[in-house]
Amino acid sequence: MAEVLSEPQFQILTHQYTGEKTGRIYFPALFLAEFHECVTQWLQQQEIIFSETDLKRYEDGSFRLYFKTNNNPEKTYFRLLRTTEKSRSQNSRY
Repeated sequence: MAEVLSEPQFQILTHQYTGEKTGRIYFPALFLAEFHECVTQWLQQQEIIFSETDLKRYEDGSFRLYFKTNNNPEKTYFRLLRTTEKSRSQNSRY
């Protein structure tokens, strides 16, 4: 039986010759259903750099993204997680 993911899967890839770091995130459909607005706002930040070729969409609504940033990709990713945690705690109050 396949595992259903509800949280993003994140990795940092380092180019073997240049040492340039690239973030890779898989956004599962369940996560996107709950945090679509947070993810959209996060992706619109000027510091997150990607093109259409860096994006792979899947039939279930999930997608995988390769991105670059002038900052640490891990810190940029954790900023997204903090935003979703705030959103989750605000929604649980109601």
